[in-house]
Amino acid sequence: MQLEGKTAIVTGGGRGIGRSIALAYAQEGADVAVVARTPDEVEAVAVEIRTLGRKGVALLADLTVSEEVTAMFQEAVEALGSVDIMVNNAGGYRLYTTELAHQISVVDLSEEEWHRVVAANLTTAFLCCKTALPHMIERGSGVIINMSSGVGKRGRPGGAVYSAAKSAVERLTESLADEVWEFGIPVNSFAPGWVLTRPNDDYDDEVHKRMRLPEDIAPSALFLAVQTPDTLTGELVNAPDFDREHGIERPSAYERLRG
Repeated sequence: MQLEGKTAIVTGGGRGIGRSIALAYAQEGADVAVVARTPDEVEAVAVEIRTLGRKGVALLADLTVSEEVTAMFQEAVEALGSVDIMVNNAGGYRLYTTELAHQISVVDLSEEEWHRVVAANLTTAFLCCKTALPHMIERGSGVIINMSSGVGKRGRPGGAVYSAAKSAVERLTESLADEVWEFGIPVNSFAPGWVLTRPNDDYDDEVHKRMRLPEDIAPSALFLAVQTPDTLTGELVNAPDFDREHGIERPSAYERLRG
């Protein structure tokens, strides 16, 4: 197993992409702490991890608050013994908009929504990196994975704040990778592609035909977890591109769910 003896924290791990990453790591031998603000969801994922024979820990935290991030990380270290892999998956767009809208123009976007989306996607990654790094630097090893999106490369109408936040996550990743290379810590960004998660489930069938399921990102998420500064750091891995390069083909989310 690729992650035998390793430990990981997966933020936003109560459902969707975070849950899939946490379970993929557990299936490969890692003990995993899952973090979110939803106690029932993170505990359910922790139970699934324990069912796989690994240590599963459910942690609650608002990751936009530095004190809560510090407390969360300390709890994870106490429960797991160490943290080898930090996956900063918490964030999103639609769940942080007032009207749960898929698209909001800059003209109609409120300042509150701007700050909320930036905090959920960029501030959370910054605080988690800042908190995890002293532990990893002291140990001389560790892996950091920051969740990005295709819109981090090219913005789309109606998604300016999300695009800006994810682009900033990628620049944070690149800067940080150069800062901690000498300590044996790779830092990479991860774009999962268009995935059918709860915020996307009300799109029409034609859109669902272009989506993947959360579990489809497991191969690329595992690939990132085993990198070193000498193999890959400061880069963006796009899950659909990774699959194409490795000959992995799957039916769409729509085809599998609707038959």
